[in-house]
Amino acid sequence: MLQAVYILIADSGLCVLDRKYGTADMDPNLISGFLTALIQFGRELSDGNRVHVIDFGAFDICLSLRENVIVAASVDKTDDSNAAMAVLSDVNHEFVETYRDVLAKWDGNLEPFEKFTKKLDEITKDGHASEKRIIVPVLKGKVSPMLVRLGQLSQEAFQVGQMCKGRLTTKAIADQLGMPLKQVQKALQTLEDMKMLVWKEIGE
Repeated sequence: MLQAVYILIADSGLCVLDRKYGTADMDPNLISGFLTALIQFGRELSDGNRVHVIDFGAFDICLSLRENVIVAASVDKTDDSNAAMAVLSDVNHEFVETYRDVLAKWDGNLEPFEKFTKKLDEITKDGHASEKRIIVPVLKGKVSPMLVRLGQLSQEAFQVGQMCKGRLTTKAIADQLGMPLKQVQKALQTLEDMKMLVWKEIGE
């Protein structure tokens, strides 16, 4: 399950909301170090080097960055990381939409964000949302090779896009293309940013 979820402001590094769901007893110093490192990841993500899943030993850390808001979660190894990423993306979207005006002139007061806890529980299904869902990328329409020739899309992203037909997970795409998983994840993020890709739940 999602052991814990953290919502941070990327440029300040401040955690504005956190929610623990699991029973994992995590060392506060470890989490503090993680949050500090996460801000650096956030800066790299802001520059376009998006990191989706980080191996953190006993569990994975999944990240979603959107409009200066980082949503991160510690996720069990047995969970579907694609499903976890989709859930975090939903959380991030909802948080940004709800607090866009507040964040634009935010004075450091955390109180407004406390009300989001209920919505967080709802979206994450109290931490269980990534346990059985299988999320696959689906291309909206077709990717034109012209985008590659014009330099608007990398050849790797084009190849990945060709595989997004609603049947293969991110890992399956990486395996079939013989491409590193992180490279596929980056290509999918590019396609998503270009609004050419959606995520679909299949199976149980």
